[in-house]
Amino acid sequence: MSANLVRFKQGKTSFEVMVKPGSVKKYREGKLSIQDVIETDVIFKNQSKGERVNAADLESVFNTSDNMECIKQILEKGAVQLSAEERKEKVDKKRNEIVNYIHKYYVDPKTKTPHPVARILLAIDEAKFKVDGDTPGERQAQDLIKKLPGILSLKKCEIIGYLQVPNKHMGSLGGALAQYVTIVNEKWGADGCTMEISLVPGDFDTFTAELNRCTKGEYTFNVEGAGPSAPAEPAQTGKKGGRKGKKGKR
Repeated sequence: MSANLVRFKQGKTSFEVMVKPGSVKKYREGKLSIQDVIETDVIFKNQSKGERVNAADLESVFNTSDNMECIKQILEKGAVQLSAEERKEKVDKKRNEIVNYIHKYYVDPKTKTPHPVARILLAIDEAKFKVDGDTPGERQAQDLIKKLPGILSLKKCEIIGYLQVPNKHMGSLGGALAQYVTIVNEKWGADGCTMEISLVPGDFDTFTAELNRCTKGEYTFNVEGAGPSAPAEPAQTGKKGGRKGKKGKR
């Protein structure tokens, strides 16, 4: 991978240092030495043209002409110039943050369940929403949601459901309940435990998978406002299967 530039500008003069990709953040955190960061100890005025700064420029801005001391200040104060590939990676990562936020906290008002990730990604394109690699994902998600009426129906909410599980599976299911759902009410009987649970939409798929794994499909889960869900894997048990939850208290 090619080197990055760190650029510090004072007035009309730029000071540029060539550095190893991904090293500046670690240097600023004290995890790398300056020698592990720089590709060369040359300070450029315009690296692409090969123009170097002179001692007078260094002295006037940094109050010293000592090369390494000036480089330290440039690394601390300058802005890292990312390559096209790195900028794309940054934008892609931020896009995933936006999609995951919507998937986690919003549902389709008709089905009461989260939209598939692929559908949310498509909605971003349909809305012609430009993702900014530097703006917080949650803020951009809120801006995107304002553009989605007519493209994607969304409702912010928690999923409320009623879960019935045989007693024999409650021990193995305890970890998933604690991690993904809040138990609002529970009633134990000879045949099993009946619970009212709540969860954020984004935990739905993961909890459902855990519910099926732990119970082998032996459960009934009715989501408030929707029909009963079916087990992810056909399990010839004669019982209906489930939906998912949020962080739980027992």
